Amino acid sequence: MLHTLGADSGGYGTFRVSFIGTYFTDKGFLCPLCEDQNGKLLPPNKDKVSQIGTRFALSATPTRFLEAFASLRYQSTSDDQGTPKAIQVVGDMDLGVKAFTPPALDRVFSFGGEADVLLLASAGGVGLDTASVGIRALGTADLTRRSDPDARLPLRINVNAGYVFDNSGAIADDIEKDRAQALGGHPRITRVERFAHNINRVDRIETGVGVEGVFKWVHPFVEWTIDVPVNRQGYSCGNSTNRTAGDKCLENVGFSGIPSRFTVGARAYPWAADWLRGLSVLAAFDVGTGATQTFIEEVTPERPWAFLFGLGYAFDTQAHATTVEKVVVQQAPLPPEYRIEGTVSRENKGEPIPNAIVRYVGRPLTAMVTDDQGVFKTGPVEPGDYRFAVSADGYRDGDCTATVAPEPAVTAGTPGSAGATPAGAAPTPATPASGAPGGPASAGSAPVVVHVACELEALPKTATINGVVRDAVTTNFIQGATVTITDPLGRELALKTDSEGTFRFGNVPAGKSTLVVDADGYLHASKEITLEPRKDVSTDMMLNKRPVVPNVVVTSTELKLKKEIHFLHGSAEILPDSMALLEEAADVIRSHPELGTIEVQGHTDDTGTPEANQRLSASRADAVREVIIQNGVDPSRLTSHGYGQDKPLVPNTSEKNRTKNRRVQLVIMK
Repeated sequence: MLHTLGADSGGYGTFRVSFIGTYFTDKGFLCPLCEDQNGKLLPPNKDKVSQIGTRFALSATPTRFLEAFASLRYQSTSDDQGTPKAIQVVGDMDLGVKAFTPPALDRVFSFGGEADVLLLASAGGVGLDTASVGIRALGTADLTRRSDPDARLPLRINVNAGYVFDNSGAIADDIEKDRAQALGGHPRITRVERFAHNINRVDRIETGVGVEGVFKWVHPFVEWTIDVPVNRQGYSCGNSTNRTAGDKCLENVGFSGIPSRFTVGARAYPWAADWLRGLSVLAAFDVGTGATQTFIEEVTPERPWAFLFGLGYAFDTQAHATTVEKVVVQQAPLPPEYRIEGTVSRENKGEPIPNAIVRYVGRPLTAMVTDDQGVFKTGPVEPGDYRFAVSADGYRDGDCTATVAPEPAVTAGTPGSAGATPAGAAPTPATPASGAPGGPASAGSAPVVVHVACELEALPKTATINGVVRDAVTTNFIQGATVTITDPLGRELALKTDSEGTFRFGNVPAGKSTLVVDADGYLHASKEITLEPRKDVSTDMMLNKRPVVPNVVVTSTELKLKKEIHFLHGSAEILPDSMALLEEAADVIRSHPELGTIEVQGHTDDTGTPEANQRLSASRADAVREVIIQNGVDPSRLTSHGYGQDKPLVPNTSEKNRTKNRRVQLVIMK
């Protein structure tokens, strides 16, 4: 439950992880009377105390009778009358094992034992001198285990008794020793510090009882646990002059000074999905019934109340076989079992079609998917006529039929329907799944299988291109533009755009196609498009107007560019504002075949290393050549070369000169 342990566990192979948080706050709890670290009485003032804590735990059940667990605890306590006012405890670790009688049907009572070691991490460090060891006897009555459902009750009861060898007092000794060396005198640990560090000067006997209701969605529970102090250490409480103000000694108090608590809470399991079924939510409330107002020097105070909340998740690492304890005697022969097994293939080709969807028509049965060999198999079916609707990516929908009859021979397929057994072909008989010849299997033998063949017609592996031609500047539609496509088979087709600048090419084979657009007053433009089978493509073709004053002028030595070709800084990527200039250059080269071969030259300034400049200039020359080729120039008429910083137009003595030297030239090769 929460404070009591059951003499059982999850099934062997179960692994669990949990988180539990604790919250408490109060006023006037620890300091009706309080002292500082030197024993000086503080002015009367109700203290404000708060405490939060978290515990992360892991546990596993490796066998039917053993569970191992580990947990890590963090706790933070603040009290405005304490010195210091905030105390944190980080890294308390608990390690333990629990053994118990293995569960069995009708075993209502189970017994076990548990042992753990608590390694404390606080002032003074972690060591065996501060380790506490606990041993406990466990008993559980689980009334849900009765084999007779009518006799079961949704009730579990836990009873615990144990002894804890508590060495947390060593932490107090370390704190007082360090404080004496730093401050002098004989300072002692205060009640606030004792509460924050969970310090006990003596051992304790732990007893507890818990009752849990076991319902489908929620398990409510109540517990009462008591920690009876035992002075194994022989700790001397002393007289009132060296005790914390307001504290009493163990030998002088009754039940009111013994830590105890009453707990009410519930765990909820509101999860329907399979992967969430191991998740649980916890909410509980502790009410202190002892040591909440009467404080003794030897024991840490008990909180008047605390709210606890948490999450847990359990999962099984093994598949467990179900034990059948009753023998079922077959009184009468079982009727034959019938199944349908089919194949889905390409029409007239016989190629199997994997991942085809096969649905029952007119019957509320689950659809099937063909395997890598195009095969599907039904579950057990009743005799009768069955029709299947078949669909697959890249094929036209089809159907096929099968007849399941109790006669020795069952005909599969109905001629005349798409995918049915072809007309004139011999029907496929129903055969036992074992392959034995003859009629239906006898009662209790392998199922009778009816075979059916389903064929689908393949869709053509073509696509459609839908496009629009626009002005690159105004984005207005361009009517009457000529769009020419060259498909992957080398075939050409030209058409003109309509009043909205749109065009459409249908039944284009898959692969790479090239679109070329020409329009009066505009520069030639082209684009390469890669098509996938049966996937339509939409594209925009943006045309740049032919300039009134040419930006590309033919001279005796080169095609003079009146504008610069712009690149991304330090890259060969051409910026969009230079595409119109390159389209114009391509138009001039196509219009002047007498120019012969043109060399695209790349040049840089002297910034950077010569090797890097040469690579950059070559990459930019190649990029310009590719764009010009894409705009309809024969690749044999263009070469490219990078000259780096070797051929400056002017000395690289200023930024203005360096700008002139960063250039691309189109040189006529004589």
